[in-house]
Amino acid sequence: MTLTEIVAKIDTGAEKRAAEELNKRDAYDVLIVGSGPAVQRQQFTPHRKGIRTGLMGERFGGQILDTVDIENYISVPKTEGQKLAGALKVHVDEYDVDVIDSQSASKLIPAAVEGGLHQIETASGAVLKARSIIVATGAKWRNMNVPGEDQYRTKGVTYCPHCDGPLLKANA
Repeated sequence: MTLTEIVAKIDTGAEKRAAEELNKRDAYDVLIVGSGPAVQRQQFTPHRKGIRTGLMGERFGGQILDTVDIENYISVPKTEGQKLAGALKVHVDEYDVDVIDSQSASKLIPAAVEGGLHQIETASGAVLKARSIIVATGAKWRNMNVPGEDQYRTKGVTYCPHCDGPLLKANA
């Protein structure tokens, strides 16, 4: 959890202030909803073409933030999720892309008229507008909500059979 996320949880007015600030923003040419690794790549193309681009997500890096070891990312033999997310953030920050972190989409409102602006309503009550919206909200681990699941995550409770299977090989 980042410092911004911690402050937002204890500052009861933070969400409302964030929504007010977001509501003041001009419409985007392209708004990408999601902030995982696949989305990071998508934002470069519109930006390089001079298209005003916004990138909105709950947690920059998405599911990889919860991944300990990554061994199947092209050109990187092995890394950690937090490290990869940090590297992606450094790369994205080199571009003039509006990164909107700690926001989740709650509703997509299509344009009322052809050529009009689509809208994304956030859980905080903000409304972002764009000519085009790319929804790439990715994946998240599915919990079974059984006793001990949180306690034993990565210590026997695993999510990826082909990734985590070798951990259990000795027990087979």
